[in-house]
Amino acid sequence: MTRRVPVQRRSRERVELILKAAAELLAEGGVEALTTRSLAEHAGIPVATIYRYFDNRDAIIAAYLDHELEAIEQSVTAALLEIDVVTFRSMAEAVALAHMRHHQAHPEGVLVWFGGRLNPAVVERVRALDARLAASLRSAVLSSGLSTGAPEFIAGLFVRLFDRMFEFVFLAERTAEEQEEIVLTFVDMLATYMERYATAAGIQGISPEAFVRALAADPPVAGSARRGPSSRRGVQPKRARSPRK
Repeated sequence: MTRRVPVQRRSRERVELILKAAAELLAEGGVEALTTRSLAEHAGIPVATIYRYFDNRDAIIAAYLDHELEAIEQSVTAALLEIDVVTFRSMAEAVALAHMRHHQAHPEGVLVWFGGRLNPAVVERVRALDARLAASLRSAVLSSGLSTGAPEFIAGLFVRLFDRMFEFVFLAERTAEEQEEIVLTFVDMLATYMERYATAAGIQGISPEAFVRALAADPPVAGSARRGPSSRRGVQPKRARSPRK
């Protein structure tokens, strides 16, 4: 967890400095290259300064992943809003290409998201992300009326398959064109299956604004029909304490 909420400008700047240095170390050598000592040397600050804001290395990795996730979600929203109409196919393509282009522009994240799966912080974040994305996707597709009758498990399966597809794309030497070809092939496979369950709206499309609103809303709690504003905010200052390393 982060030890302190960086309220003052100087504190926020220090946290940004730590995360920037962490990203550079991760780009150079992946998760194993990042230690509090190497981070302090790289950032030019005392180790004690890092411990003022983060409990340990895992907390730094978690904060970095949350920062990356916030950027990805912003890219996805922007991509969805650029679509003329949202069908299941156009939605899947926009989301997949937004993820792909983010990873292409930030290759240091590839080593963390897809190459650091033995690290507890990475495993925790990926599992939580998969569960949340599946719940949001399921809720958004149903509430916007794009499909009906699809198996309950299908959103979770698709999210997990997306994750494995990107692992396949990025953990091998490929050109950008080859990466995009794989992503679009996967999207076609996924959309072709989902179109079995598509409603008229799922084929003809709805406005991107309506779908983004549905995607941003919290999935309904089991046993309740209530929905509230989204609680997704990217980086949060305080998190559950993890064991020291």
